[in-house]
Amino acid sequence: MRKVIPINFEWYFKTYEKDDEKRISFDDLEIVDIPHQVVELPLNNFNERSYQDVFSYYKVFKLSEKDQGKLCHILCEGILHHAKIYINGHYVGEHYGGYTPFEFEISEHISYTNDNILAIIVDTKELDELPPFGGVVDYLGYGGIYREVSLILRDEQYIEHLFIEQLSEKDLKIHVKTKKHHGDISLEIKDDEGKTVYINKDTIKHSLSHYYVEIEHPILWDLEHPHLYQLNVKIKDQDQTDEINETFGMRTIEFKKEGFYLNGKNVKLIGLNRHQSYPYVGYAMPKSMQEKDADLLKYHLGVNIVRTSHYPQSKHFLKRCDEIGLLVFEEIPGWQHIGNEIFQQRSLDALKEMILRDRNHPSIIMWGVRINESADHHDFYQKTNELAKSLDPSRPRGGVRNFEKSELLEDVYTYNDFSHTGKNKGLLPKHKVTDKKNPYLVTEYNGHMFPTKRFDDESHRIEHLKRHLNVINEALNPKNNISGAIGWSMFDYHTHKDFGSGDRVCYHGVLDMFRLDKIASLAYQTLKDDEPILEVTSKMHIGDYKGGLLKEVYVMTNLDEVMLYKNEMLIGTFKPDKKAYPHLKHPPIIMTDFIGESLEKNEKMSKKDARKIKEIFKAIMTYGNKLSLKHKLTMLFMLKKYHLSMDDGVKLFFKYTSGWGQTSLKYTFKGYKNEKLMKTVHIETHQTFDLVLTSDDHELKLGDTYDVKQYVLTKVNQHEEIVDYAFDDIKINVSGSIELIGPSHIHLVSGTISFYVKSKEKGIGMIEIESGQTTIYEEVLVS
Repeated sequence: MRKVIPINFEWYFKTYEKDDEKRISFDDLEIVDIPHQVVELPLNNFNERSYQDVFSYYKVFKLSEKDQGKLCHILCEGILHHAKIYINGHYVGEHYGGYTPFEFEISEHISYTNDNILAIIVDTKELDELPPFGGVVDYLGYGGIYREVSLILRDEQYIEHLFIEQLSEKDLKIHVKTKKHHGDISLEIKDDEGKTVYINKDTIKHSLSHYYVEIEHPILWDLEHPHLYQLNVKIKDQDQTDEINETFGMRTIEFKKEGFYLNGKNVKLIGLNRHQSYPYVGYAMPKSMQEKDADLLKYHLGVNIVRTSHYPQSKHFLKRCDEIGLLVFEEIPGWQHIGNEIFQQRSLDALKEMILRDRNHPSIIMWGVRINESADHHDFYQKTNELAKSLDPSRPRGGVRNFEKSELLEDVYTYNDFSHTGKNKGLLPKHKVTDKKNPYLVTEYNGHMFPTKRFDDESHRIEHLKRHLNVINEALNPKNNISGAIGWSMFDYHTHKDFGSGDRVCYHGVLDMFRLDKIASLAYQTLKDDEPILEVTSKMHIGDYKGGLLKEVYVMTNLDEVMLYKNEMLIGTFKPDKKAYPHLKHPPIIMTDFIGESLEKNEKMSKKDARKIKEIFKAIMTYGNKLSLKHKLTMLFMLKKYHLSMDDGVKLFFKYTSGWGQTSLKYTFKGYKNEKLMKTVHIETHQTFDLVLTSDDHELKLGDTYDVKQYVLTKVNQHEEIVDYAFDDIKINVSGSIELIGPSHIHLVSGTISFYVKSKEKGIGMIEIESGQTTIYEEVLVS
């Protein structure tokens, strides 16, 4: 029977020197845990060459004498980017590529009586003949052993690969590859309640066995009910045994010229691209953080698909997508550049490793077999398509390009549409990009067309929101024959010097690098119905706008209507703007009148005169004292009619446009669903301030690796609204069973900032936060 031994704690680490492969003394070396990034990076403003070097990792381990005689393999889930493996000084193999797993047998060099020394020499440089490198790349590759490492002990007869190929809604073909072609095999499928729905016993006659299975009345895996079955495969050859458990889902997928179909139903795909990077540590985050990103996409942002741009991502992320019903488009590593024959072969190797690892995930609906945004290359891409189809005939293939009328060797024309400028239609018509008969999916939009920082001015951040709304609205058009659109991108990310804002960051996300919301994230959050959403995108400070003119306020909500009050006086009732956004499930409410009937009620004006006065106010805010003759004459007439002096007129203007001179100015937004009040938002001048520490309910646990927990620190006012322009100094001290990731001295960024702590050992950890006269204490349990 196989035994899997995780070996992720207490590695020795150093910069490589000659003969490190044979080193046997480690007393003076740094001790690190896996996942590990070779150099901890600042949040921004660094040189990407700082982590590009060769490094030595060592793990000392001991095996039980009881296991002697078994085969011993080392499994590395991901090492950036070229790894050489040595056991007890003996070279056993090397692997090129940082995004897929690899395995080597080390049996002949293992000792069962003495300590074993595993040495992994890691070259983190960007090698020209290794995807995604060789050209310019708009993301960083980082470096290190950033995914788990395990030892696997097996008998000589074991299961090498297991593929659950779905043929139809209820039919499967199970492929089992064994090391030897004799012995007995049993297969059992259970549903998620543990009920057996299929069982079979057979004799192994070939190293590759195939079993056709029909599941009567299958419970289908879908977006709302991602039902998972479990397949158990056991083999026995005399006293040698092996066993594998694999989850899978029963579902059908099809891309047609009209769109995408899941279980025979047309589904519009709305999603975001995800890099797997984090502040300070690059890709090196454990299982819980990978799962959290999937949850953010599904439950917070409300999308139904994610693209793993631009490489295969963590098995934990994909497994979580299976569990929650989040579709995945997974692709090979690369960015625009196609290298020489060695490069191309390594790309094929990565494609094979990706599909062999991930082809049982029901969440994955398409393989990306082209290098992102690369030119057509018939011979190379014919090979990638043939390889993908041979390894998995059940899934369609796509290949992301950024130009129209490209050669289509795949099943789906996947295209990055950056045509939207904020003034035109959200997406190009399908016929301008590819033939009408081809299935078509937009795989990127916006992004570099309108980079937006969380600390940009309000109007810029709202324009960012509008651009995402415009594209999503067009993507959801039921008559456009587009399968959907996947936005660029989920969050901001590190990049090379050639891109971004000069600080090694691309600010293309709807979240920042810490996964904190930008206003644009509301374009996705309001796709949901599970909880009431009412977010006012403006703080309604006239000083944020040219000439003090606040022309409109976008209220993002999934409610039926919103009532606006100004100092307890009803201004009006506003509904979602279905004319501007006819295809959105929950269009924004666009408010342009912040005076309402106040002039009529407070100043005793007629409805007609109140409308004229509001027009004059708007003209003053737009043109200042350069009013048209018509506006000047109307203003003089109104002043005379209501017996007002010029000074009275000026006071009237500021009273109703900015609240000058009033004791307070408070806007209240009340959101209703089915005539029931669901949520209330207050916007008022900041009166009191508080510093609030929040986190998810995740409990730190030591498992196969260390664990990580995220905290968010926010400055709020009396209504618990973020104080946007707060940049307070923050000092963080941790002690006990936890460590801080990143610097201990930070500051708020537009009212909020995040940080991470990692588990060190079981017990109690303490967080102490100081900011000005405020001190916050937080106790953390590590179990």
